Amino acid sequence: MNLQVLVAAAEIVSALAVTFTLIALIISIRQNTRSQKALVVDSLAAAIASINVPAMESHALGSAISKATINWGSASREERIMAHYFLFSFFKLSENAWYQQKAGILDKPLWLGWETLLRKYYHSDGVCRVWWPGRQHAYSPEFQRFLSGTKPPDELGNLNDLFDYVQHDA
Repeated sequence: MNLQVLVAAAEIVSALAVTFTLIALIISIRQNTRSQKALVVDSLAAAIASINVPAMESHALGSAISKATINWGSASREERIMAHYFLFSFFKLSENAWYQQKAGILDKPLWLGWETLLRKYYHSDGVCRVWWPGRQHAYSPEFQRFLSGTKPPDELGNLNDLFDYVQHDA
């Protein structure tokens, strides 16, 4: 073997090493991206559960949200306070989810469930007439613009319909 053959063989081995390193790096990045997406979904699920736990522990919060979203003025002062803190947390969490889906981290099918519920709360009379105008500036201008361009969902009823449901046998 002459020197040229050895140099050519070394260049081939070097090129193969670089190629395999790049392939390993690509695989690692893909796995890391999947893991990050899973973490985002898990953290959003944990966060929504944490703001719903108080409602499970006390029917007063569910009742307060139900009343205040339909008609802010129909809720007592205490109910409006409870509804405010739930709504503030829910809208902040939804804003986070919205940014995650815009960044391609939260997949579209998962975002659709968030968006439907968000639009339901946003377009409820108590929220859009009273609560949102007084609190919208706590959210990013981009998120405010997004919400202002949405329509109420047809597929969700109000909380009173759900809470007051009684099955009637036919």
